[in-house]
Amino acid sequence: MMLQRVKWLACALVMVGCLWVAAIASADMFPQSVASGDPHPDSVVLWTRLASPEMPDALRVEVATDEEFQSIVATRDLVALEQYDWVVKARIEGLQPYTTYYYRFVYGSGAAMEVSPVGRTKTAPSPDMDVPVRFAVVYCQDYIGRYYNAYLKLLRDHDEDIDFVVHLGDLIYETTGDPEFQTPDPERRIDFEDLEGAIALGGPDDPYYAAASLSNYRDIYRTYRSDPVYQQVHERWPMIVIWDDHEYSDDAWGATSTYFAGRVDEYNEARKLNAEQAFFEWAPTEIGLGDDGTLEIDASVLWPNTRIYRDYLFGRNLHLVLTDYRTYRPDHIVPEDAFPGTIAVDEPALIELLTEPVWQAVRGSFDPYVDMDVLGAAFPILRQTATLAAAGGYMQADPTLNISAAIGIAEQALSGNVSTTVLNSLFAGLGIAEVFTPEVTATLPRGISYAYVGKTGLYSSIGSRNQYLWDTFNLLAAHRYLSTGGAAQEALGGAQTAWLQGTMLQSPATWKVLGSSVMLTPLLVDFTHPAIEPMLPDDFPPYLRTRIGITADDWDGFPQKKLEILGLLGVVPNSVVISGDIHAAFVTDHKNGVYEFTSAAISSATIGDEVARRIGEILPPSPERDLLLQYLATLLQVSTIGDPYTTSDIVYANTWAHGFSVLEAGPEALLVTLYEIPSSEIFTSYYDDPEALDGLFQTVTFRVQDGELIPGG
Repeated sequence: MMLQRVKWLACALVMVGCLWVAAIASADMFPQSVASGDPHPDSVVLWTRLASPEMPDALRVEVATDEEFQSIVATRDLVALEQYDWVVKARIEGLQPYTTYYYRFVYGSGAAMEVSPVGRTKTAPSPDMDVPVRFAVVYCQDYIGRYYNAYLKLLRDHDEDIDFVVHLGDLIYETTGDPEFQTPDPERRIDFEDLEGAIALGGPDDPYYAAASLSNYRDIYRTYRSDPVYQQVHERWPMIVIWDDHEYSDDAWGATSTYFAGRVDEYNEARKLNAEQAFFEWAPTEIGLGDDGTLEIDASVLWPNTRIYRDYLFGRNLHLVLTDYRTYRPDHIVPEDAFPGTIAVDEPALIELLTEPVWQAVRGSFDPYVDMDVLGAAFPILRQTATLAAAGGYMQADPTLNISAAIGIAEQALSGNVSTTVLNSLFAGLGIAEVFTPEVTATLPRGISYAYVGKTGLYSSIGSRNQYLWDTFNLLAAHRYLSTGGAAQEALGGAQTAWLQGTMLQSPATWKVLGSSVMLTPLLVDFTHPAIEPMLPDDFPPYLRTRIGITADDWDGFPQKKLEILGLLGVVPNSVVISGDIHAAFVTDHKNGVYEFTSAAISSATIGDEVARRIGEILPPSPERDLLLQYLATLLQVSTIGDPYTTSDIVYANTWAHGFSVLEAGPEALLVTLYEIPSSEIFTSYYDDPEALDGLFQTVTFRVQDGELIPGG
């Protein structure tokens, strides 16, 4: 790190004729340093930001083939605009393929000239070049209370031997201190200048905020890019970036957020536009450039016209195909405000889905239900009583509701087919004896209620986005997929799906690498598995002694669409997937010649931390509980074996690590190295002692060759 700063100062001093004042002032004029991205054989995007310049048009960028700028090959005059937060991006064209270049931004002239740090970038090989391509894969880099030790290791080990970095999303986190996963400290925190423009979350005694205004999002990017290690990553390699959810909002779909679990309508187009504007300002991508190759962000590139899915051909051996999972997708199949008693799949639909013989064998496992409109006409007192009970529950779940509004919501919920299991629980809450006895329910039709998918709360992500019952959810998803012609699971949108099919099928490259911000790997824990059940504590809740899906926010939430994508990749030779989001390392064999590699997150709280938090809410500490958490990765691996809803096998998993991966695509093989450091090290800065990281990181290697996945590289 210090070596890079020394080089920068030396170059700056040469440039300004040993004017110390000018060299030092450069750090103030370019507070977020420089960056490059989206490399093509003949062009690359260069980025910087000025600090409130007095002469916004007194800026130029210089590109050279040497670090001392003796051989300058391109210059361009630029203008910084306040409307873009003084950010400057420019596409530099006319470059040579597969060539390393150095660049710098120069502000002013003469004795007042200020020079940016020197950046290094590299163009892509031309389509006819048969060269191996090496690149790093990163994602999820929460700044709050955490340090970028993984980036420091990447800089230490691969400064000279990778061509570019792929970032699979969550460049930022939009919250200032979400207690579920963020731990602010004085050195690593986010403060909004426009606090009134933010969304207040948390309790009145311990509030935190989510970005909403353009100023809020810019504050986050400025803070993240103030980190010296992260700056060096951008200074050393071009980066190719897509987003996931936190660039806008956690578990978002389209322009809709999920903070309030359905209590309010969270569709917010203005907030979405602010998030995208800031992203296109700060990401070193050519998206957001006008016809002249400089920054121009207008309605044509913003919601709902956004398109960040795109592809890059790196010589003959690598075709990088990047997708967008967030912009076009529908809501989660189980809405967070779904009434648990609503029958989502009735008996006729299940018979059609399973066939009559299968249905008769499993019918007793499903939820009996009644038509509340019919019941209400025959026994109005029952409906009225259930409505009052449900209204009380809604008022408790949402204190902002008055009795009139709560009754209105309850009446709507208690219409159509409703679970008698849930109705009995409503009556029980009022001290009324069981109304729908086993003798009565034996005569009733049966189906899948939202309660039978794990949705027990009126407003909750449990049973919706998180912690759902695997088997019934997959049946519900299949029903929705078939009954809507696939629309309920069209996460990529029709245009992107068509583009993906054409791009993959027509690719000329040796290796077709699909970049997805979320995993296709199944995340199932089967607590009924004979190898897992004996590990459970005696007080393990009975309702969890089943098959549990961890998250429906990734491709597990759209299982039939996932199979479509895997089917496409299965007919394209040498297709692999790189993915992010999940904060853990996985290597998955999808059993059709397709392999998926998910490295650990740069710094965001691991899936082990998340599961530990949720388990801690329902189980007291015990050796058995700690054992479950310790072997979470093994539980996930064991649980997918023989699963009827997926043919994927998890070959490797580490749920308690941070890190990154490095891939090399060559003419014969694809080499993958996972770098991992224990998650306990994330709160310690090794910025002044990078050598110590060598003893903390481990590497795991794989090779894909001739259709086989070979551990050990």
